[in-house]
Amino acid sequence: MQAFDFHQVKLLPGMLRDTVTEMADFYRAIPNDDILKYMREAAGLPAPGRYLTGWYAHSRGMGTLGQWVSAYCRLYALTGNEADCEKAIELIENFWLCHDLTRDSKRPLLGARSFYAFEKLVRALGDLQIYAAYPMRDRVIQLVDFALEKLGRSNKFGDNGAEWYTLPESLYEAAILFDLPKAAEAAAIWEYRDFWDLFNDGHDPFSRKPEAGLYSDFCHAYSHVNSFNSCAMAWQYHGDPYYLKALKSFYIFMQETQVMATGGYGPEFEHLMPKDRIINALRTSHDSFETQCDSYAAFRLCRHLTEITGEAVYGNWVESLIYNAVVATIPMTPEGKVLYYSDYNMYGACKFNRQDNWTCCTGTRPLLVIDMVRQIYYHDDAGLCVSQYTPSEVTWEKDDQMVRLIQGTAFPLEDTVRMTLQMDQSRTFALRLRQPPWLAGPMTVAINGEQVHDAVPEKGWLSLNRTWQPGDTITVLLPQKAWLHALDTEKNGPNAFMHGPVALAAVYTGPQTPNDQMNVRKLIDRLIPVPGRPLHYTVENCDTLAFKPFYEFQENERYFLYHDTTAHATIRFP
Repeated sequence: MQAFDFHQVKLLPGMLRDTVTEMADFYRAIPNDDILKYMREAAGLPAPGRYLTGWYAHSRGMGTLGQWVSAYCRLYALTGNEADCEKAIELIENFWLCHDLTRDSKRPLLGARSFYAFEKLVRALGDLQIYAAYPMRDRVIQLVDFALEKLGRSNKFGDNGAEWYTLPESLYEAAILFDLPKAAEAAAIWEYRDFWDLFNDGHDPFSRKPEAGLYSDFCHAYSHVNSFNSCAMAWQYHGDPYYLKALKSFYIFMQETQVMATGGYGPEFEHLMPKDRIINALRTSHDSFETQCDSYAAFRLCRHLTEITGEAVYGNWVESLIYNAVVATIPMTPEGKVLYYSDYNMYGACKFNRQDNWTCCTGTRPLLVIDMVRQIYYHDDAGLCVSQYTPSEVTWEKDDQMVRLIQGTAFPLEDTVRMTLQMDQSRTFALRLRQPPWLAGPMTVAINGEQVHDAVPEKGWLSLNRTWQPGDTITVLLPQKAWLHALDTEKNGPNAFMHGPVALAAVYTGPQTPNDQMNVRKLIDRLIPVPGRPLHYTVENCDTLAFKPFYEFQENERYFLYHDTTAHATIRFP
């Protein structure tokens, strides 16, 4: 199974397109002279433009360069905007000029511990080749040779200061794209077998402690999830069952022990931790989820697993992250401040952009937003799969003919999704629809107004196998209602309110916290929908509490997303 690529999917008016537009406007406005200033200065070249401060200065722009070049290439593939392509090419040409001039200096742009910048740069060269038709094979060979000769190989367990274990993903991709076995040889050097073995062999995931990096008893969340994208690409290249077993076991571990109601994970300075530590972190800290980087790692993990297994279940995590992380992010500031952490603190929280300018998440943000497009549709030889329900259209070449599916909906603001097929003549194929886990009733399908009863559940999809006619319409009902998510299912808490896949946060004007004043678990039956305002609720006989989608909250607007229903309450009203 394969995801459709950027040029094959078009977003129609809705939340996802608004988010892509806002992001694209921001990143297109960053002048190339600003992006290249530190690199040009290092190379002794004229360096007009302003200094980008914060983390950008520490890395001389290398921390984000590869990601931004990839983002401009992908924007070009998505929108056809030639300026995006030109921007990507100008950046990479100037980078190589600066790189070559500084290569033998005391401070080259790439050094022995440049794992992060190197990995992003390799992927950027692949994107230039694929989306900009800009030949990059010779430069990729140069990078692979650099890795083999100069990149460090200490490979210490848990070293999130280097994140060396994320390298194989882009190296295996390069090996496949450029038919370059040497890249695969390099990828094997940095495979993270010590961590992957824990999941392949069924050991305690917390039995090994980090040996280097930012000190912690636990592993860094983003980079360790990201390491399994390397594991997935190792499977794609080698086909060894070891990789797939470890990959699937890790995904189950994440869903059962780490992932919260929003799809987020990794609280308290970004760690994978036992459930009791996660719950405690939601009481004591405000760094609940490294939103941009963590989401992008999960997106790629889910796409890899969907393509490998053909199963729909991985789209469930993607759906949570789309509505509760990607579109829930507040706008960046011109100074490069981004929503780095989502805050789920149970005693009150708000959204805020990190004070540090141009952090790693400013590199990841555009890639994350654009990648939503690749999460919507998949295909194989037998059919077309709809993984996400959102206003969009996809063009699929079937038997040398074009099939276009147009998806019209206001989901999740409504329960109905309407699809139309456009093609020159009838075609026989399977149309598969992901079955979400939050359904409040049967998922039903009607074709041209007639309800169908022969849909076949298959690997988490509802499969419609038939000969389709031009103009056929498919109407899908996805019943939603408010429900309560328990982070710890044994304790039945802490709890978050949900509507379908959307996390609801509370606006509370009473004293202390909502669960200090009332039995929060019993509120679900007292929620009253607000007429004309989908996903908004008031509470029966309570004028101090209301709920609305987490994605609607703006900067510094106080909310309660998780409710500490496992703790002792000082006051308890019915």
